[in-house]
Amino acid sequence: MKRLPQNLCWIVVSLVVVWISPLAASLTEKPNTFPRVVTITQNGLQGRSGTDLLGATLSRLNQAASFRPDIACLPETFTDAAPETIPGPTTDRLSEWAKANNSYVICPIKVREDGKIYNSAVLIDRNGNITGRYDKIHPTENELAESICPGVLNPPIFKTDFGTIGIQICFDVNWRGQWNHLKEMGADIIFFPSAYPAHRQLTTLAWLNQTYVVSSTITRQASIYDISGDIISQTGQYQHWAGAVLPLGKRMFEIDFHIKKMREIQSKYGQKVELNWFHNDDLVSLASLDPDLSVEDLIKEYELTPHSAYIQRAQNAQDKQRPRI
Repeated sequence: MKRLPQNLCWIVVSLVVVWISPLAASLTEKPNTFPRVVTITQNGLQGRSGTDLLGATLSRLNQAASFRPDIACLPETFTDAAPETIPGPTTDRLSEWAKANNSYVICPIKVREDGKIYNSAVLIDRNGNITGRYDKIHPTENELAESICPGVLNPPIFKTDFGTIGIQICFDVNWRGQWNHLKEMGADIIFFPSAYPAHRQLTTLAWLNQTYVVSSTITRQASIYDISGDIISQTGQYQHWAGAVLPLGKRMFEIDFHIKKMREIQSKYGQKVELNWFHNDDLVSLASLDPDLSVEDLIKEYELTPHSAYIQRAQNAQDKQRPRI
């Protein structure tokens, strides 16, 4: 068998390395479990319309770009414009922003499709591609009178390169089952483009589902909620955008059976973990701040029982002993 010339061999090897290296990097690269999330409010822009409103809102989004977000959320029907097809002028403009800033964008607009109009939130990925759409399931009576069509039941989840997200829009806040569905489907963060803050409802829903919630509002404050329902970051008179880094995988635990274990975790892992004690609720949350350590790893190592699993275990035990009628 003839051998290839030495210089040709080196060329072949180099080409193979060039081809394999990106593939190997993609296989070994760890997922981002600390997404940087940004939300915008249009508070103070009331009275503006058309290109003036769009430009002012995008100006705020450009300010938020300094936070280097992995995903940014805009308010409900933030252009206040006529329904558009997808893709269309607004999604084209936001696609450019997403690509320029290497960020996902949730773009809520009125959508026209097959002769129907929807109040929608369009998901655009880092490359400017449209990767999903959520249609508001529960339009208000006024919206129905304006021919806004309800979306199909059971909201979808969307996979991103940092985790799984869900979307609800404004009046949807009153139907808890949809939020439960998103959590059961694995949503790490639920985004809430809205006309108003819905603060008490979102506090409750974040806590009940123990998931992050991010609101983006036309009026008043836009907020980012922890899995406990507490506000992590919020817009206000001095800044019309809010940002936060969300450690995904954060879990809540009952103090029963866990106090000693949590102290051992804190002692062993120190700054690699974050524990928050909710003393008046007999609860503690646990988050990992180390990309090489997950909360699931800690659950296995210390045989922890997350709060939701603990409640289900108690329910099963109760049902076994409950008298039959």
